[in-house]
Amino acid sequence: MLNPMKLKDYVTLGNILGGLAAMVAAVEGSLDWACGFMLVAWIFDSFDGVVARMTGGGNKFGEVFDNVADLVAYSLAPTFIIYLAYHTPRELGGAGWPVWAAAALAFIPTVVGCIRFTRNNVKDVIMPEFHMGLPRTVYALYIATLFTSHVFHNPWVLDPAGNTLLYALGAVFILATSCLVLTLRPYFAKPKRGGLGWVIFCTVFFLTTSGAGFVVGLVVGDLRIFADALFVNFSLYTWFQHMSIPDYKLREARRYVEQLIREWKEEME
Repeated sequence: MLNPMKLKDYVTLGNILGGLAAMVAAVEGSLDWACGFMLVAWIFDSFDGVVARMTGGGNKFGEVFDNVADLVAYSLAPTFIIYLAYHTPRELGGAGWPVWAAAALAFIPTVVGCIRFTRNNVKDVIMPEFHMGLPRTVYALYIATLFTSHVFHNPWVLDPAGNTLLYALGAVFILATSCLVLTLRPYFAKPKRGGLGWVIFCTVFFLTTSGAGFVVGLVVGDLRIFADALFVNFSLYTWFQHMSIPDYKLREARRYVEQLIREWKEEME
């Protein structure tokens, strides 16, 4: 049997298994465990590139396998999490939506993920230093930390009016972030110049505040504080990092997007 997998790909497999475990946890009715397994998937996803560089790099199989893993962990798993949150009865802290409504909202991450996956396979949407569109990793974990943070675990959830308002705003949030995934809006990835210092600062800030949230959560016995810290950090990245990109890089990104759209129209006609 031909085994195309390298060591890096077995780390990527951890990403897939984390996403599958999140789905199983959601089916079993445990929102916290589902979101926790998504964090496990993210950890494996963060290290597969490191392992690839340490072992001499990856290959085409690894590149495609990584994209498939992201589809499972960051598109399919969020669908199960959203469905659980919105179909769970109100008296148990959920939205209490009927099956059809909860399913319609929950399908969005999978639909968006499939569109982006297909788009990027039909046409390389690659610009050095940037992700084009909100990264699927951030998108999925943003949703997961929202539903495990104190935003959705407070007395408001059990109040009928507060519950309705909170979950309505949550639905708007899901729609808005889903749109960002399909845009060609630039998000810093690995800048080489003009922005590297800012990205390093943001990375240190993210690790420090998230780590502090985890430690404080352990000390006081409330790990939702960790989810709160992650949610705030993902919010800052999603909505405000655009402001940190130098003007000349934004102009480069706009020219790239214009060219990409022209090429896409020509090739799709």
